[in-house]
Amino acid sequence: MDTKLIGVLTPAGAQESNGKVEDGDENNAGDAKTSGKRKASGQGTPRKKQKKNSPMTPKMVQPKNALMQLNELKPGLKYSVESQEGPAHQPSFVVSVDVDGQTFTGRGQSKQLAKHAAAQAALKSFVQFRNMPEAFWAMSRKVTSADFTSDEVEQEEGTGIFSKFSSGAAAIAEFHRDQLKRFSADGEDDSPGGASAKKASRAAEEADKKNPVMLLNELQPGLEYTLVAENAAVPTQRFTMAVTVANGDVYEGCGSNKRLAKAAAARSALLKLYNIMANPSGVVHCGETGVKVGTLAQALADRLGGRVNEALQKVMADRAESAKWKVLAGIVMTQGDLEDGEVKVVTVATGTKCINGEYISMNGAVLQDCHAEVVSRRCFKDFLYGQLELWQKGRGQESVLEERQGGRGFRIKPGIKFHLYISTSPCGDGRIFSPHELLDSAEPLPADRHPNRRVRGLLRTKIEAGEGTIPLRLGPVMQTWDGVLHGQQRLLTMSCSDKLARWNVLGLQGSLLSLFMEPVYLESVVLGSLYHPGHMQRAMWGRLEAQLALDEGGPFQLHRPLLGAISSPESRQVNKSPNFSINWTVGCEGPEVVNASTGKAEDGQVSRLSKRSLFARFCRLWGRVAAMESQDPAQPPRLYADAKKSAGLYQEAKAKVSEAFSASGLGTWVSKPIEADEFELVF
Repeated sequence: MDTKLIGVLTPAGAQESNGKVEDGDENNAGDAKTSGKRKASGQGTPRKKQKKNSPMTPKMVQPKNALMQLNELKPGLKYSVESQEGPAHQPSFVVSVDVDGQTFTGRGQSKQLAKHAAAQAALKSFVQFRNMPEAFWAMSRKVTSADFTSDEVEQEEGTGIFSKFSSGAAAIAEFHRDQLKRFSADGEDDSPGGASAKKASRAAEEADKKNPVMLLNELQPGLEYTLVAENAAVPTQRFTMAVTVANGDVYEGCGSNKRLAKAAAARSALLKLYNIMANPSGVVHCGETGVKVGTLAQALADRLGGRVNEALQKVMADRAESAKWKVLAGIVMTQGDLEDGEVKVVTVATGTKCINGEYISMNGAVLQDCHAEVVSRRCFKDFLYGQLELWQKGRGQESVLEERQGGRGFRIKPGIKFHLYISTSPCGDGRIFSPHELLDSAEPLPADRHPNRRVRGLLRTKIEAGEGTIPLRLGPVMQTWDGVLHGQQRLLTMSCSDKLARWNVLGLQGSLLSLFMEPVYLESVVLGSLYHPGHMQRAMWGRLEAQLALDEGGPFQLHRPLLGAISSPESRQVNKSPNFSINWTVGCEGPEVVNASTGKAEDGQVSRLSKRSLFARFCRLWGRVAAMESQDPAQPPRLYADAKKSAGLYQEAKAKVSEAFSASGLGTWVSKPIEADEFELVF
């Protein structure tokens, strides 16, 4: 067979190189005779011949990684392993490197990855790019000619971005100036953080279709996000990402994954720098809502939420088996300026359930409501009793309380404020809305789109031994001890939104402590998720304003705390809530874990926050510290109910709150069976 015939039969797709015919068809590959011999001998199809690189083909120079680039700039650097954390199957290494007296660290799942991260951090200190090795490689190239046949691109010494590592400060400064000129090519004054006000306004108008990371990148291109921390103990805030903006400020955000954490960090930066509040559902411009609500500064809201989460992790470090939670709440004390003053967490609590009706107690030995914000408030009472006991021991200068003029009782020292953080909106009226039914971001947000709906503002009760709330029936509801115990009645407990509304009139201290001090009100309420300013404002105080009639100049007045939400909202968790509640007060040795169904501590003992425990401390203070009215140390109240009734002004204000709800058609406040408070202490 003539070999020329092979060429005629070759498909049109075959390519001719160096006088040989090559294509993807194995029947036409190679010499015909050789192919025939292989088939006859049963050796199968011939192996494809690999193409040889032509001497004319230029080699692609791969960019150097961070380790290689840093080693060229500063040879002989030594990397040290600082620590190894995490379990054996998922270790985390921290490696450091010293460069001209400055230490850079990196973290990774292997020592090599940690070394790369440390080198990357060192390179970032000179120029910030999304990919440092490629940036250095690209800017260090010097094209001497248009000869593309050369195997490698030659580079003369000293022609890179920095010819000498230690003398590159001037070049670094010049480079940053060039970058700023590029980012502000329109010639306008860049404020704040490297993006003009016009650019920020233009970007904000289009932000309803963009996520926070994309929006921030348009305003400040080239920002890089770094993983700051990873904590598997808190699934909703497992990852903490940070971004450094043009002016050097660092903003952090948390999330269940890195993408959400990056978005949270970007939201924080957008709000602080450009007054744009972005959220997972859309973007709302600050100051443009139709709801007249005092708003807490975003930086402080994030600070308060972060401190409460940190406090819980620290408290439960040795109790990992009880560290699960669905709702977290805590009260934080600030002293001095709200923005830069001292911040201290005084209470931490978790929980979502109430006691089962069969476990109600006649001697005040159980916690009837184990919702996080309610337990946190009981912890705050524990804290206030501790402050009064400091005065009893002659250490009043250490207390947050000071004596009132004339020595009649106490009050909180000037400059000290208390803030409540809740990881989600309080159950009840503050949570009855759909978070995804948002208006067009270009329109102002009204106080209430349906103010005449019958469900708006209604008093609601929690479900016994469960979660969620139901509205109260119209008309008075009387709970009886035997009816609840026998199961003929469900044990009703008012919702957290309703209780918060009453605390905004009566204070956090409760009736017994009101005999010793002035009311203590919340300065702000911060939510970790499901925050709607209109609904929250109505739930906290709006539904009381029209009908509440209090004596002017009296100790109890309607208080309107600042409202706010963190920039890294908690993600929704579809899982079963734990059947226990955690509580901790500053000064306590450790946390207390309470069974939410029985209302007692996990070991079966009476909780330190129970009515009985707090009443015992009240009786020990009776007549021994300054009080609002004179007290006889020899005759403390015998019954718990009598002690509560002796706070006349408190009980009067409490009755007016209930009357205001009823007059507004929102329902009648439901109290526990009267037998629950008819107990006395036996010493």
